Amino acid sequence: MVAAWFVSDIHLKDINERSGITLLRFLVSLAEGARPCTHLFLLGDIFDLWVGGSEVFVRRYQPIVDTLARLRRKGVEIHFFEGNHDVHIEKFFERELNIPCWTEAKYFPLDGRVFRLEHGDLINLNDEAYLRYRRFYRHPVMEKVADIVPGTVWDRIGQWASKTSRKYSARDRAAREAELRDMIRIHARRSFAEAPFDVVISGHMHIRDDFEFEADVIGGPVRGTRQVRSINLGSWFEGAVALSFIDHEFTWVELE
Repeated sequence: MVAAWFVSDIHLKDINERSGITLLRFLVSLAEGARPCTHLFLLGDIFDLWVGGSEVFVRRYQPIVDTLARLRRKGVEIHFFEGNHDVHIEKFFERELNIPCWTEAKYFPLDGRVFRLEHGDLINLNDEAYLRYRRFYRHPVMEKVADIVPGTVWDRIGQWASKTSRKYSARDRAAREAELRDMIRIHARRSFAEAPFDVVISGHMHIRDDFEFEADVIGGPVRGTRQVRSINLGSWFEGAVALSFIDHEFTWVELE
């Protein structure tokens, strides 16, 4: 039986803040079997800042790290999709926790369905400033820089950048919610045309959206239509919520 969980955009700053306590309680419930779990997908921006493999970030989120390690020992398959706040983290998560890290969309077969999973920061192709920024911090040189610059320096830079950008992005999203929701849905259709799937799940946009549409299947020996589901996980700023896929059914689960 597949029991998959999906979370994104928690933007955890401190393990002792409310979202940190809630996340830890949720992960412990998975590790202890209170909730069935075969797969856990972390779709980016779980942390408000984590750059490289610095011990600064490992120590800050040690209980989360330890519980993820516990889940791996129990055989839970975990995948971490890097966001724009947790970047170049593979050296720690892959080497120390055996958790694959992804920077692009990936496809997974789950219970007879094809899932396309991604952080979602390529949904808005009109945001040229962000796309330039993304190319910059994804550059291989920056990957090396991430491990050279001390974690304390990244921490100071990140605190300033996060505070500045959130003031703008919160206002921007509130004013453009309908437009951004349309972007999520257009992206789903565009992505299906590239490679068909049954479900696409993303984050980044901070707008919870659950939408179904019929897509034309053009390639292959059989042509027709396919029912497709597009889900954006929103953010924990709207409330702590995880999405489960158990026994072929999706459920939004409010966490406390």
